Amino acid sequence: MERVTGRALRRGLRACCLAWLVACGPASAQEEGASEVRLKVRSFDIHGVSGLDVKQITSVLATRESGGLIPFLGKDRYFSARQLQADLYRIIAFLSDQGWPQARVTRVDIDKDVKARAVDLRVQVEQGPPVIIDSVQTFGFEVLAPRDQEAVRSRVSLAAGQRRVQGDVRNTRNATLAVLQERGYAYASVNVLEGEGTQPGHVSLYVIAEPGPVSTFGRITVRGNDGVSDGRVKSLLSMKEGQQFRISRVVDSQRRLYNREIFQFVSVNAEPNGTIGAPVPVEVVLTQAKPRRLSLTPGYGSEEKARITTTLRHLNFFGGARTAQATLRWSSLDRGVRANVEEPSLFRRGISMSVGAQYWYANEPAYELTTKGGRVTFAKQRERSDPVRRKQSLTTLSVTFVDEFEDYTVSEQALEDPAFYDDLIALGLNPNTGRAKGQLIALAVDLNRNTTPNLIDARSGYLLQAHVEQAGQWLPGDYNYREYTVEARKYHTFGPLVLAGRARVGTIEADGVLARNVPFFKRYFLGGSASLRGWGRFEIAPLTFSGNPIGGHSMFESSGELRVPAFGQLSVVAFVDAGNVWYESFDINLDDLRVDVGPGLRYRTPIGPVRVDLGYQVTRIEGLLVNGEPEPRRWRIHFSIGQAF
Repeated sequence: MERVTGRALRRGLRACCLAWLVACGPASAQEEGASEVRLKVRSFDIHGVSGLDVKQITSVLATRESGGLIPFLGKDRYFSARQLQADLYRIIAFLSDQGWPQARVTRVDIDKDVKARAVDLRVQVEQGPPVIIDSVQTFGFEVLAPRDQEAVRSRVSLAAGQRRVQGDVRNTRNATLAVLQERGYAYASVNVLEGEGTQPGHVSLYVIAEPGPVSTFGRITVRGNDGVSDGRVKSLLSMKEGQQFRISRVVDSQRRLYNREIFQFVSVNAEPNGTIGAPVPVEVVLTQAKPRRLSLTPGYGSEEKARITTTLRHLNFFGGARTAQATLRWSSLDRGVRANVEEPSLFRRGISMSVGAQYWYANEPAYELTTKGGRVTFAKQRERSDPVRRKQSLTTLSVTFVDEFEDYTVSEQALEDPAFYDDLIALGLNPNTGRAKGQLIALAVDLNRNTTPNLIDARSGYLLQAHVEQAGQWLPGDYNYREYTVEARKYHTFGPLVLAGRARVGTIEADGVLARNVPFFKRYFLGGSASLRGWGRFEIAPLTFSGNPIGGHSMFESSGELRVPAFGQLSVVAFVDAGNVWYESFDINLDDLRVDVGPGLRYRTPIGPVRVDLGYQVTRIEGLLVNGEPEPRRWRIHFSIGQAF
């Protein structure tokens, strides 16, 4: 294969040089000397190319046309004879790489318009016949399990009847080798050989593997880890000495270390040594990052309006790869300060510990809440990745101890509602001010399983979340309740389309009177940009006789979205949401749901998709008051960053 390509390339280059001499003659030498006038490239056309988009060729060339969609705003490109000559070589090499090894340049026209200080370029190409693949066979992969052999075949990007493209040859070699390395064959090699086809210009390809023995990870050495011990760095890696070799563990270890943000540069290399089958040594090379980082992040959303968040981070806090963070935030919805210290691997057992404190104010439509206190969270993560079968998952189990002092006041609309007077007394609220205080001491357990590659803009996989929270009984404090919530999300692609679905259910129970044991701020409310989008924030809940939402103790919500690419980074969305809130515990009636539908727009950015949704109520809530007034309309517009789910 290499011999045919090289011979054809040399033949094409000779033809290219002849075409160049005919076109330029002494002009090129004159230009390279004392060139009097710089000429803009007004047009650059390549003719004679078929079976390929010419833009693919021009994208790899240095010579390009001036201007853009709006000429006077585009970039000026100037003519260089030497640069054009190099590009003629690139054209031949590109076509040879794409399966036309006999391609050559037959003519180059250079039309100079000195008066306009411009030049028009025209290149004529003769492609010649393409090299066609007759058959593709694989050998040497029998050491793999049948499912893995099927994975090998799916990674062969060469197929009978197609052109032999060198990029596909390289991709096939690298992808099939990665399967062997993922299954422990660190010393494996893969070659793609070429044989004669059924007729001239046709070839048969053979993907041949030499697996070698299964290997393990050898000694792990760490360099550049000032302030972080070797043991702590090794505890953050995905591999251990003596563990079976997997190339994905090398990549994942580098990602883990880099995500800690403690190191500015991370390199994890596992290179087999000269002895086939010997343990593969691992070298970790690190460069420390600046220990302190200050960020100022503004933003805007339809619910919280303008917001600004200031974050100060101290990396490698007192050594050991710990992280300390202080966050100051202000918006119309919430504001305050939070501080947190994270221990990444407690006792080097892979259990992280996070200790946080906060002074936080939340201004919700139904209440105002000031929280002072702290939380301690212990978390254990189990990450699994199988690139061969294209599966990945991250399972997190966390236990959180909460000790917070809560000071809250219900909304003025609820306070002025005479039908809510008995609830105020049952809640322990001052019936004149609607205010109450109490200490919340609770223990929460969360289980999370995520198989999506990117949860911010997920296209595949699923997310499962379960939450159990206990306050009171054997715990001190002023509240006594148990909360259970479960959420599931699923994402599926159909070509360029993404179908996304979500369902969430929750309930709060208490021994005795609900209103007396469950604080008002723990009640469920639905509606808003990340909930039922036909309503505003906290507008779906049981109502008083006057029509004010007062929250409930059971809820269910679900959503479905179809995300369709439009052009560029823009996509359109069609969605439907359904859900409701009920007052009693374990009281969920799927025949009594609020439903909305609507369209939306998404524009993808580096920080996540910018989102605009228009939700329309299919089922209205009769008698609903919004800010003390009858609901003015059946639709809502929401603007935010990130997908709704």
